Amino acid sequence: MIFAKKLILSSVFAIGAFGLIACGSDSKSSTEPDPNQPGGKIEIPVQKDLNIKVSELSSRIAGDDVRFKGQFGLDFVGDPEAQDSSFNIVFTNIEYEVGKGTDVNNMTKVGVTVNSNQILFPTQNSIDLNTMTSAYVSISLLDSGFTECGMYSLIVTVTANDGVKDYQRTEIIPFERDAAEYCRTEDTTSQQPVKTEVAMTSCQVELSTNVNPGLSLATCTAVPAGSPADIIFSKAKVDGNPELSATSTTVSLAPITNGDLPPYTDDYEVDMWPEDMNADRSPATAYVSDFKFKTPGNELSLMIENSNQIYVALAPGYSTETGVGFYAFAITEPTEGNNGDYTFKVKLYRVQ
Repeated sequence: MIFAKKLILSSVFAIGAFGLIACGSDSKSSTEPDPNQPGGKIEIPVQKDLNIKVSELSSRIAGDDVRFKGQFGLDFVGDPEAQDSSFNIVFTNIEYEVGKGTDVNNMTKVGVTVNSNQILFPTQNSIDLNTMTSAYVSISLLDSGFTECGMYSLIVTVTANDGVKDYQRTEIIPFERDAAEYCRTEDTTSQQPVKTEVAMTSCQVELSTNVNPGLSLATCTAVPAGSPADIIFSKAKVDGNPELSATSTTVSLAPITNGDLPPYTDDYEVDMWPEDMNADRSPATAYVSDFKFKTPGNELSLMIENSNQIYVALAPGYSTETGVGFYAFAITEPTEGNNGDYTFKVKLYRVQ
């Protein structure tokens, strides 16, 4: 089982057959805001179309951009009408809007540009909001359409067709435009201290639980158990299943944690590395401040089950201000061998 990151998922709302924006009647008052214009109220139907599946919705801040995560897929298992092979079930469209607030009953349209890749429709491929080869959706927090700070929502509507009828689903993904960053006054700005970030560099080393199971943090090398090993990796069994654990007598160990509220600036995992998620940094690198962590101890367990988790190692007297004695690491490419032993790689971050 893959570790499920603690992400703040959006509330899920699906639309019915009438689309995202509720059309006004001919008798609509001339003073009522037009929902198609900024400031107009957005009507989001609550009916879900379960034939379109959605997973892992979240947002995170990368520089001055908001990046979005989530996948839309087609699942017509159990739908007797969809079992007819003459139906060609495909995605036919995707639309985006930005609303002020997160209350689906009281959300107003914001005239902000949503940047995304153009998807070639029709397609049976899943739509991924975070992947460069798919939708790759982002919003600039510097967009002139923003007139204030606070909570906003990206509203995503996808449409599919089975050759006979349309299916639609709408989701909202909350994000925050931080007041301290984007709505400061001149006086407030002048009083803000400039934060000095500590850059880190990474290295990679291969280890195994039966040959050189130790990791030397100072040299980024695989070593035997015992000195100079700072971390020792061992095979384990949990409920009869092979597992991997790590212990140390010289450093403290802890998994990194993710924020409970936007802007999710520490939302990282294996293959979502800080240097990749913050390509706008010059140079693109990881910072010590990227790796916020839980209460440290001397042992890590279930590292195969939680194989996308990143961890920190804290030497005595470590400093997050200077990076001295502060390390971050993750296991990658674990391969089970004979007798429950594992061969794997460790990606290690250290101060430059």
